[in-house]
Amino acid sequence: MTTPSTSPAASSYAPPAASSRFVWHDLMTTDAPRATAFYTALFGWTTQVMPLGELGDYTMVAAGEEGVGGIVPLDAAHGAPSHWVSYLETGDVDATCARAGALGGRTLVPPTDIPNVGRFAVVEDPAGAIWSPYRGLEPSPDAPAVAPAGTAAWHELLTTDPEAMAAFYGDLAGWTHETMPMPTGPYWLFRRGGAFAGGMMRRPDGDPSRPHWLVYFAVAGADAAAARIAELGGTIVVPPTDIEDWGRMAVAVDPTGGMFGVLENRKPDTA
Repeated sequence: MTTPSTSPAASSYAPPAASSRFVWHDLMTTDAPRATAFYTALFGWTTQVMPLGELGDYTMVAAGEEGVGGIVPLDAAHGAPSHWVSYLETGDVDATCARAGALGGRTLVPPTDIPNVGRFAVVEDPAGAIWSPYRGLEPSPDAPAVAPAGTAAWHELLTTDPEAMAAFYGDLAGWTHETMPMPTGPYWLFRRGGAFAGGMMRRPDGDPSRPHWLVYFAVAGADAAAARIAELGGTIVVPPTDIEDWGRMAVAVDPTGGMFGVLENRKPDTA
């Protein structure tokens, strides 16, 4: 495991000014039509298809007026399973990629312009979790205090080395962190200023999945959502479970293999 640098040069880096929060989400899926049917039925998303030539169609999804992300065809011949990729807003995609490399990560897709949209890349952290640094031509709107139904409500890193990843994302994104006890071990809470940026936990023993950022979508009721997921052909991995002083959650795998969570917020006054 490569840990973030603590050399004098490390102190000269300052995270590029931006929100340092996840603002977009792409599902890379081996069966885009099936995934689109599943998620639109589950969350009531609307879609807009954008042809990308040889790359296939990019299906933008929205919950009401709120953009959520996109559904992207993934060639099964590449051997990668369906998975969600979350976009972390940064002020400088190139600088973020360079710093990630200096800290032991690597850039999988180099900084690339999206015409009339912005610039992005795909990065792997030192433990193997994948995400995308992103800068839009226009800043993203402020996050609502409570995520509307069908939008991303929480992001959680499951990793093999939470201590090292706390340092990595703290350096790269400027996040601070704190820990809280849980029956399965410590849970890390990332903050960007006074707001939450996400959470982190050690990957459970025996979990065959690679380290990853798990995105949770807001739902009115976790139990009803879990039942609907099963009806639509998904698989429940973690059944509906209470989160003390927060709400109720579940984790599932969609019919094409993409893992995601649902989150019922029982404290609407909590950011």
